[in-house]
Amino acid sequence: MRCTNCDHALWNQPVPPAGSPRLCPECGTPYRAADFEYGRGKVRFCCPHCETGYYGTSRAGHLEPPGFQCVGCATELTMDACIIRPHDFGREQDAMQRTEVPWLSRRGEGAVRRWWSTCALGLTNSSLLPRRLGSTPRLAPATVFLLINAAVASFLGSMLTFGLSGFPQRGLPGGVAGSDFTMILMALAGMLAATFGFVLVAAIPAACTALIQSRGKPLGFGRAYELVAYSSGGLLLSIVPCCGLPLGYFLWVVTGSQALASSVDSRSSGVAASILAVVGFLVAGAIPFIIIATIA
Repeated sequence: MRCTNCDHALWNQPVPPAGSPRLCPECGTPYRAADFEYGRGKVRFCCPHCETGYYGTSRAGHLEPPGFQCVGCATELTMDACIIRPHDFGREQDAMQRTEVPWLSRRGEGAVRRWWSTCALGLTNSSLLPRRLGSTPRLAPATVFLLINAAVASFLGSMLTFGLSGFPQRGLPGGVAGSDFTMILMALAGMLAATFGFVLVAAIPAACTALIQSRGKPLGFGRAYELVAYSSGGLLLSIVPCCGLPLGYFLWVVTGSQALASSVDSRSSGVAASILAVVGFLVAGAIPFIIIATIA
């Protein structure tokens, strides 16, 4: 249960005075207990006077009925008038109904909308990605998502750059010269190789950070790879001619490192994850850039 504005934890907050809204103690954003969906029976709604706990039984994990009399002290209670705590602080994430990464959502939205929403999430707040992924890594959809962004970066970005530079500049009146046709084929082959090269780019920083401890267990290559892949929305900046690809890649370094760092608990582990991710990105980044440089 976290603030939608600053991601600050909202568990165990004192009940505000009657008539006053609940406010995030970090940024002051108002919220209601009903704004969140909880795991059924996984959250305690505690009376602020006698600490008697109640558990939500509705589909959203809310109290039923929403208003009642406390059995401990006879105080009239509502869900917003309770102190909210997870049943087990050691498994805080289990207390909330998980909001999926849009790309993995089954809510009937179109593929383009799910792709764009995931790009926006990775660009604006990649630190939310770890909490929106299931317990079992799913590498296939993450790879497909990454390949789409890599194709945009490699094909569309390169084609726009070539178009502005006047490529190809030669040719016969009746069509494309043989040498130009060969160059076009080589360029397309290079773009295709660069597209798949970005998958290797994602795998290297993921492997570098896979052994970082997260809640007493290794982060794991699969989860690290998912985080790097779903934070690749920055590659869309590559459609900017000439300078877009390095800028897009740099943005991916930032968002990918942020996603990996937020998946571990301690600050020192977060710093280590960031450093390893940046090093991995820098090492791997030469792969598509060398390919694209040979065809530019």
